[in-house]
Amino acid sequence: MNQTDNSFLSVDAEFGLIQPGRNYFRLVGWFCVASAVAHVFALLLSLQVVRIGDLLAFSPVKLMRFISDHQLLWRSCCLLNAIASVSSVLIFLMFNMIVDRKVRILTRVGMILTIIACASELNAYASFMVLLSDLAVQLKLNSSYLKNDLLQLAWVIINQSLAQILLVGNTLWSVAGLLATIAILQTKSMPKWLVWIGMPVWLLSFTATCVAFIGDLSLCFSMMLAFSLGFVLWTVCLAIILDLHARPEPAPPPKQLAESN
Repeated sequence: MNQTDNSFLSVDAEFGLIQPGRNYFRLVGWFCVASAVAHVFALLLSLQVVRIGDLLAFSPVKLMRFISDHQLLWRSCCLLNAIASVSSVLIFLMFNMIVDRKVRILTRVGMILTIIACASELNAYASFMVLLSDLAVQLKLNSSYLKNDLLQLAWVIINQSLAQILLVGNTLWSVAGLLATIAILQTKSMPKWLVWIGMPVWLLSFTATCVAFIGDLSLCFSMMLAFSLGFVLWTVCLAIILDLHARPEPAPPPKQLAESN
């Protein structure tokens, strides 16, 4: 297979390695845009949940009351965040092909970390969306004798799910994102200013994990919302750069073409 501008993949004649073509850059760029859109909707719905439920002052009782009164909003928020998580994995899966070969070990490690992180988060969002929603409804309807037992079971689910999202998943996402920014720094075709956008974003994500570890959930939630906004900005910038890579090179002027012939 010869190297062409319109192919998704082409062969490097010198090294015999598969290289991305212009259409591949465009495809990755569209995935970046789709992921940014998914994160925007997830962020907006999460802000709505925090605002209506006054969840920055977090407490299990307040959260359960909010879930029982806003089932559709809560389930939609969990579903959109799960979709956003999957969309991020797709970006990292293809990101391995758009960096220089010498740093692909970094993106491959990051790819594995994001798959593990996504699996952990999907399990947590499923527990939030199904189990916790059902417990919230039962807590609202059952007698006072059962409320303590239901609240304790709900707290176990909340604690386990938050640990999967904030401690396990977010740590792996942060490390994978930092590896990706280092790979961008070592890739000649990528502008270095992408690193100065991406590095603070992923460091903020890692800091949010540290804050969650010491137990300040209100500050952690605020930092995670800020991280989501920064991730959208980084993803959009990445999509613009990839779109520029996908555009065909301008044809030489007719005079210069005649001289070369």
